[in-house]
Amino acid sequence: MRALRAETALAACIIVGALIYLWADSTLPVSRIGDPLGPKAFPALVGGGLILSGLLLLLEIWKKRRSPEFAAAAVRRTVAVDRRRQLILCAMVAWTALYYLTFDALGYLIGTPLFLLGLLSYFHRGHHLANAMTAVGFTAVVYGLFTLLLGVPLPTGPLPV
Repeated sequence: MRALRAETALAACIIVGALIYLWADSTLPVSRIGDPLGPKAFPALVGGGLILSGLLLLLEIWKKRRSPEFAAAAVRRTVAVDRRRQLILCAMVAWTALYYLTFDALGYLIGTPLFLLGLLSYFHRGHHLANAMTAVGFTAVVYGLFTLLLGVPLPTGPLPV
């Protein structure tokens, strides 16, 4: 039950944060030159995606609460499971901090697939080919969207891109 309260609080924080983010986006000045959408399009997409993520998390929580396994699982929950989750969370924060610290030096095309591959290797164990393809494919698609479509330069690191 405690885990669901934490997930509900997380979903609420995501939605409130996204609403604040969208409000801040609405205060940006409208550019009369260049792209007709101006600087507001990408932040609006991010804010909308965050709200959708928060709502999907709430839907998942609602489905989980209605499941018959939920009551039995709540009884079996132990401190060791909570300790393991804390260790996983700390490891994820450390891995993300390492990605952040090496992002400029490695560049997007090297750092991002390594970061994703590390996460996928833990959370999707034993599926090495699928993990590698997902990490490289996601990186390539996002790189193309940002650099080609949106014109946003990403760090190249040692690559001569």
